[in-house]
Amino acid sequence: MVTNDIALWQCLLKPPLSIGESIMKRVHVLFLAVCAAFFGLCTLLNAQEVKPAKVLLFSRSPGFPHGPVNANLKDGTTPAGRALNAYFKDKKIEIVETKDGSIFDGDLSQYDGFVFSTVADLMGGKDERNTAANGFSAVDKPMTEKGLRNMIAAIRSGKGFMGWHNATDSFSGVKDEKGQDIFTNLIGARFIVHGPDQVAGVTTTDAGKFSFLKDTKEYAVHEEWYALKNFNPDMHVLQVQKTKKEDGSATMNGDMYDRAPFPVTWIRMEGKGRVAYTSFGHSEHSFETSEREMQRWGTLQPGVTRLQAVAELIEWSIGRFDSDVTPNFDKVAPGAGEKNDREYR
Repeated sequence: MVTNDIALWQCLLKPPLSIGESIMKRVHVLFLAVCAAFFGLCTLLNAQEVKPAKVLLFSRSPGFPHGPVNANLKDGTTPAGRALNAYFKDKKIEIVETKDGSIFDGDLSQYDGFVFSTVADLMGGKDERNTAANGFSAVDKPMTEKGLRNMIAAIRSGKGFMGWHNATDSFSGVKDEKGQDIFTNLIGARFIVHGPDQVAGVTTTDAGKFSFLKDTKEYAVHEEWYALKNFNPDMHVLQVQKTKKEDGSATMNGDMYDRAPFPVTWIRMEGKGRVAYTSFGHSEHSFETSEREMQRWGTLQPGVTRLQAVAELIEWSIGRFDSDVTPNFDKVAPGAGEKNDREYR
């Protein structure tokens, strides 16, 4: 008690701070507060800083040469690759293009995701368009089974995968334990055939967090529409092909579309990896905003091109934003698998 009393009296008898000392003390406190706020802001900005991403665009096509990745560009780039790199310029996403399937045999850790615009046999054939006479210098090599499994393992560990249009017109011949093509299972469906280019409608079943689907329920555009089969039931469907009117009559020209509405845009999980696909993107003009593209192919909604749709699906696949992936195939596309007995093409 004596010690405490002495300390109390010493505190009471201590002369008050001078005006200068008081000001200095306040300045010091203010300085510390400013420093704390500054470091807090730096921490917040660092947390929000987007990590640069590198995505591999594989476009080997030993089949029909689709314009987005088979145009005659001597610098080794394609209309789709150039358009995507321009779109992603401020988003810190780099698209690296290749037609060399042997790249998948190596270390894939440098890539955050993979994009496929391929046709036919991933593990065979010859890309007839990929010649020096046509202005290409890119190496034309098929994937190997090792490379395909290597890529799928990378996706299951957390890498992204996105394919558009003709990517479902690709196969590997490598089967799983159920006898199903492992590439088809990965991308989510298999191309059968398509009818004539025409204006047809799609219905949005879930816009999710995708701005290219925002405020759209149904719209019609000109496209080469794929008929698909072998749907992976764990997909989360974003859009379905409108094939029938309310009275049950057909809405499209071609018997391959005489069926229940079926998925044309979807997302799904492959282990820890994200997989996305859209049926849009037949022509090189799908990736441009030229007057010709607007007049013939139209936009998916006012101001939204197919380029934006493909780009957003790529962004989602590499984790730039989240969206619901709960399987809804049976709910939003009942009867979609009714044409599974149809032969390819």
